[in-house]
Amino acid sequence: MYQKILGGLLGAAVGDAMGAPTEGRSTEQILQYFGHEVCDFEKPPGDSFGDGNEAGQLTDDFSCAYFIARHIVDHDGDINGDIVREALIDWSEHAQFFDRFVGPTTRRAICRFKGEKNGNFGGLNAAVRQATNGSGMKISPIGLLNPGNVDQAIADAVTVTLPTHDNQLAVSGACAVAAAVSRAMMPDADLFNVVQAGLYGASKGESMGLKAGRDVAGASVVYRMEMAVDIALGTGTPWEKMIEIGDRIGSGLHVAEAVPAAFGLFVANNGNAMASIKSGVNIGYDTDTVATMAGAIAGTLQGAGVFPSHFLPLLEERNQIDISGLARGIEKIALRRQKWVDVDAR
Repeated sequence: MYQKILGGLLGAAVGDAMGAPTEGRSTEQILQYFGHEVCDFEKPPGDSFGDGNEAGQLTDDFSCAYFIARHIVDHDGDINGDIVREALIDWSEHAQFFDRFVGPTTRRAICRFKGEKNGNFGGLNAAVRQATNGSGMKISPIGLLNPGNVDQAIADAVTVTLPTHDNQLAVSGACAVAAAVSRAMMPDADLFNVVQAGLYGASKGESMGLKAGRDVAGASVVYRMEMAVDIALGTGTPWEKMIEIGDRIGSGLHVAEAVPAAFGLFVANNGNAMASIKSGVNIGYDTDTVATMAGAIAGTLQGAGVFPSHFLPLLEERNQIDISGLARGIEKIALRRQKWVDVDAR
């Protein structure tokens, strides 16, 4: 179990740090600037959000997930809105992760938690703008905390998502990722049942989001996921499928682009963690977020052993975080929660 948890955390962190230099560029622009497909940590260009970072440094994506998971572990596995808000405020005080990278929906919510003003965003337009992929980027540890208990992972994902993204589309995307990671934790997990869990999570999350949050306009996360998986199961190389997913599904800030793209790349690469991450890094647009989510799902499925041995110490040193220690803390809670599931099953 520890190897799967560490794999999920490491996959998300690798996707974030490797995707930071390519964010905001198209695939053609990535190849033109770097001269090759990006397959390792690179220093972000001067015209990117990551300008000033060194190779291997994180952005908002995994760092947000890390802080939320850390606070949940510090509270012995309790998951509620107060703990989520506490974690997000703590995270916002770390400028290297927050100031240049945080998305508009999350920034607006944290300003609200702090009692600060952040412009005049009212009414319908604010709701539509909040159907963003920030809900999915931070959610993978919730799946790790609920091994095999997909419904509890979905319920906890709703709790974690609503303080910042209180609409059915964002909740749907978050629940898709959490459910897939939860299923990937099990010994019998495979590509098929992990994707099925993700689709189930997206559908159930949409329903729960409509009840607990707001109904906003936008494309269905579930339907876009199905389209992305269809492309991934079609003909062509993984690179060709990556291009088609980017063109037809999208890989941008909207949750109905980034989450389906992550699942499509996961399938196109047959669940291979490093290949899924590399596709997310090179698909273009919001590369760090897509690669973070694809890496979390595939990393959980395959375990930490599939990553180069120098990745973990490099990420921990460059970002001054303890990924392996967090994995141990999550494992303790996950083992306890798994016992509850086993008892319920009997």
